[in-house]
Amino acid sequence: MRSPLLLMSLLLISLIVCLPHLLYGRMPEVKIGKEEGPVNIEADEFIYEKDAQLYEGHGNVEVTRGTLFLRADHAQLNMVTKDLVAWGNVILREGEDVLESERLDINLNTRLGRVYQAKLFLKDQNFRMTGEEVEKLGESRYRIRDGSFTTCDAKRPPWKFTMRELDVTIEGYGIAKGPVFHIEDIPVLYFPFAVFPVKRERQTGFLISNPGYSSKYGPELKNAFFWAISKDMDATLYFDWLGDRGFKEGLEYRYALSPDIIGQAKFYFIDDQAFNEKRYSFFLQHQQRFPHNFYLKGDINHVSDREYVRDFEEDLPQGARIDSRSRAQLKSVLFGGRNWDQFTFLGQGVVFNDLTKESNDETVQELPQISFYAHPQSLFGTPLFYDVASSYTHFWREEGVEAHRGDLLPRISYPLRFLDGLRMESNIGLRETAYRIYNDPMNDRWESREIFDAGVEIGAEFYRIYDTAGISPISALFNVSRWMHTVEPVLSYRYIPRVDQSDLPLFDGVDRIPYTDQITYGFTQRLVGRAASGTGSYEYAKLNVFQSYSLGDPYQTDPSGKERDFSNIRGELWWYFGPYVTAQADAEFNPYESRFDQLNGSVTFQDRRNDALLIQYRNTRGSIKQLNLDTRIKTMFPLHLYGGIRYNLLENTMVEAIYGAEYQAQCWGVGFFVEDINESPDGTQEKERKFFIYFNLLGFGQVGRKPVSLVPL
Repeated sequence: MRSPLLLMSLLLISLIVCLPHLLYGRMPEVKIGKEEGPVNIEADEFIYEKDAQLYEGHGNVEVTRGTLFLRADHAQLNMVTKDLVAWGNVILREGEDVLESERLDINLNTRLGRVYQAKLFLKDQNFRMTGEEVEKLGESRYRIRDGSFTTCDAKRPPWKFTMRELDVTIEGYGIAKGPVFHIEDIPVLYFPFAVFPVKRERQTGFLISNPGYSSKYGPELKNAFFWAISKDMDATLYFDWLGDRGFKEGLEYRYALSPDIIGQAKFYFIDDQAFNEKRYSFFLQHQQRFPHNFYLKGDINHVSDREYVRDFEEDLPQGARIDSRSRAQLKSVLFGGRNWDQFTFLGQGVVFNDLTKESNDETVQELPQISFYAHPQSLFGTPLFYDVASSYTHFWREEGVEAHRGDLLPRISYPLRFLDGLRMESNIGLRETAYRIYNDPMNDRWESREIFDAGVEIGAEFYRIYDTAGISPISALFNVSRWMHTVEPVLSYRYIPRVDQSDLPLFDGVDRIPYTDQITYGFTQRLVGRAASGTGSYEYAKLNVFQSYSLGDPYQTDPSGKERDFSNIRGELWWYFGPYVTAQADAEFNPYESRFDQLNGSVTFQDRRNDALLIQYRNTRGSIKQLNLDTRIKTMFPLHLYGGIRYNLLENTMVEAIYGAEYQAQCWGVGFFVEDINESPDGTQEKERKFFIYFNLLGFGQVGRKPVSLVPL
């Protein structure tokens, strides 16, 4: 059996030389470069020994050299050796980093020295360290004895590490002897020693495990190993234990070989003991630019079975996850081409995986589709314009009718503006479509179709500008100096004659061009605000409303046989007053039945505390009726509550619910959440409840995962 998706994947992989890029934690950068310039010393009492070139200061001593600043009760500086000794309430600043100690011995040239009873604050990530003795042994090597470490500000930190001795080499490794992890002042974890990387670049090593629990399959533990291959590529290997399901392996590549070549590849496999079958998936994303402005992009998504997207939804990329939920399909596409000022060339292959069917042998694939467009441009320097849309498509599948199709639509248009605001454009085109049909049990044959297409459109734009004096609170909220409201009415007519198309195969909308003799009318409204800072204008809201009236065949006939010549009223709304209110909606209203045949919308509310509520509603009469809610609420300062539901209004069943809480303090956080997955109406999905817990330490990272939500924490 031929596998078009495998061929597309191999073609894409052959263009990938290396692998991916991952976010990683960074150690704070400690500036250790040598300062140049004179040394300035100030003190209440100052002593200078000329022969020894020795300076001594007592009382409010301040020493500066470049970005280095020292304050102490007493200090002594040898100008020959550049040795500096300070004692009594010593404070040493370098940029925003601060060191406090009782005594400091340091050479200003080499920066080598020793500090006693030290407290070190590093601004980056709020690192705080203490040590009875801190010694700088080299350009980037330190030793701390009887020390502690935390990223918390409190005098009694919620957590800290203590150790007998710590030897650290920047851009190398740290070796800790006897490290102990404390919660408050209570020791909870002890290690004989620990070795860890101290590097600002990402490092190869094991990632922290993520625990969880499923009511169906028991406890689970997800483990990962990160491999920093080079600066422009890395990989993550997964080895997860999923309770009764067994072990699941995974591999993720990320690569950024240049600004023109980036992408990632993900592969997962499980010998699922609960299903007694081997299950797998792979997802590839790649984009690349070639010489002469040619480009290639790929987005390939494949799963071994249709239940995979439900059992392991977290594996799917965001776009594929949305398609699997809303359209019950996975789409893979590999496309490339080039854009010119007046022309566009595009070649692509598209493979569909219908998740509603056990087999995709009858699912039509587009392998390949090649298109060429000539955008509207002057015809030989005359007032007339022309444009051309052309394409070749090969419709392929394992079982059923297949075909080659060529489609050509040249058009000529005449744009005209008059009466200081009115515009009119008329156009005429002739569409030629040819088919080579094969694997048809009736007859392999050639077919063709010619369709005439003509239309005219008249429009205008009316606008009014409002100063912000009368609505200053709203304008101040969005930092807008002036508002502009536009109304753009449109009236158009389109005619396509009746053509017999019954002998043609049906693959997509191009194969059935309906007889059209209709008038379409409507309007577009926009609300545009000019920024008070003068940085530009922004469209805050947009509304489209249109309806058509048929002069030919009716759109439908009611049960009594009466013809209905008016189409549904179609509307689209986009409204952005963010980050406080964002809304978008589209609808089709049936004027004969006084009902919405389609109504989709979402609105997000957010306040200055970062509380948020998202409401999403989807309704296509007779097929889809769903309500999604996601919310995030801050209660008392450190505690956030969050949750979400997915509800099937057609079946009156809860599809899924997620709820949890997170306590986020200044330097640490802990949270838990529950995924409550209901039984599917068809019985293929059993009820399952999953429990997860996660926590993080500022500067160290996170154990466990947060939930996937439309309003994430």
